[in-house]
Amino acid sequence: MKLRLLTGSLVSALTLVGITACSDDGSTGTVSSESTVVGTIAGFGSIILSNGNEYNTDNITSCDVDDTEVGGVCEDSLSVGMNVSMQLDSSGAVSSVHYDDELEGLVENAIGTDGSFNFEVFGVNVTTVSPGTQWHGFDTNPPLSNELDGAFVEVSGEWQGAGLVASYVEKQSDTTSEVEGSVGTVSGTAFPLTLKNGSAITVDASSANLIPQAGDYVEVEGSYDTNTAILSATRIELEDADDFDEDGEAEITGTLLQDSSSTTGYSINSTQVDIANATSCTDLVGSVVEAEGIYNQTTGVLVVEACEDEDDELEMKCLVSNVAVPNLDLPKVGTLDCDFTPATGGPLTVAFRDSPELAEFSGDDWNDHFDLTDINTGACVEIEASLDTTGALVAGLVELEDEGISACESYKLAGPVDDITADAITVLGITFTIINGVTDFPDGDPVAGNSVKINDDNADGTADSVEIEDTAGTDNSDDNLES
Repeated sequence: MKLRLLTGSLVSALTLVGITACSDDGSTGTVSSESTVVGTIAGFGSIILSNGNEYNTDNITSCDVDDTEVGGVCEDSLSVGMNVSMQLDSSGAVSSVHYDDELEGLVENAIGTDGSFNFEVFGVNVTTVSPGTQWHGFDTNPPLSNELDGAFVEVSGEWQGAGLVASYVEKQSDTTSEVEGSVGTVSGTAFPLTLKNGSAITVDASSANLIPQAGDYVEVEGSYDTNTAILSATRIELEDADDFDEDGEAEITGTLLQDSSSTTGYSINSTQVDIANATSCTDLVGSVVEAEGIYNQTTGVLVVEACEDEDDELEMKCLVSNVAVPNLDLPKVGTLDCDFTPATGGPLTVAFRDSPELAEFSGDDWNDHFDLTDINTGACVEIEASLDTTGALVAGLVELEDEGISACESYKLAGPVDDITADAITVLGITFTIINGVTDFPDGDPVAGNSVKINDDNADGTADSVEIEDTAGTDNSDDNLES
């Protein structure tokens, strides 16, 4: 997940500028000078992004949250899961932060359960995943489908093709709708607004503060009629179409996609990226990457010089049998033992490392930190992880379930099959029993090397279902959550 892949030219450039981002203990990791960094907030200390880096916010002079200039401590107005754009000053510290949601509107056609949902806002398909998507303002966390359906929500996340993969969903108390897009041909006070996924809605600007011109990129606020697909605007504001305010060094973390609408053929979260001269990106299409390079505001293209694989291929829901935090000044650094008893084998020891490999602690808050010291033996957790070059399990995300010795009412383990017989299946050294007529194989019989997900619905050591996530030797990392 965190193997550093830098081209020689970028290494030279970063060495020349000598700029650093600070970790918990004051140690440093190299980043670009006077650059823009785009990613999802994974935690706080200063601000930790989903690339595992912690960015020093001591020098913040500007914080723009939902079109409001925030005073005081900037992080008080931010949450884990929000996708932000940050400017770094010449010392490598954060000088400004910008956050704006992608969609704000009525949820329709919600289906799913346990935090994994599909629903529509403005007709855009929104996907949430568990663990991963952060929920705020609902009666339960994650919400039940009947509370989600019909709610007005704010959504932040990553555009992937025609859909939006949500990293943050907050229930709103009012019914105001808000969306960004490109203005089409203006007819009187009406115009089509093309959203980032290519779909379009009609805007009636007769009561708005301004009438934009064709080609403008705007944010529109108002009342949306789901029957007519017309947004009656009360406020229209000109916006930048991208997350980068100026030319120069830039970094973005997201899913690298083939994109026929992009002039380069590739994009990350609707930003066009040119990977023609970045050999480290070649085999990472479909994966979550950290891409670094030079952004050209005129063309709207990030010319990538290097990619780093950020995917978490492994997933587990397990009982915590031990937590070790060697240095309490670094409460997000240590190890956690993941137990699946009465399944045999293990426990699996998962490492939580310092920047630039800091894991996301789901539900972390600037005023109410969540770290390893909040996880007790006997707790149930969900973890996404990857294997490093030594074979060690490295955490990318952790989410705390209910406390208690019997907290895990079910187990889950996703990873490559070590061995399978008629009576048992072993993944990452953990062996679950297979019972004919009980264990379901919805995708057929897996073989050693397949990536599978084992669901033990009763936490009794028996695999109730075994789903094949890919075939032997095939990377299926684009099915995994972005952390």
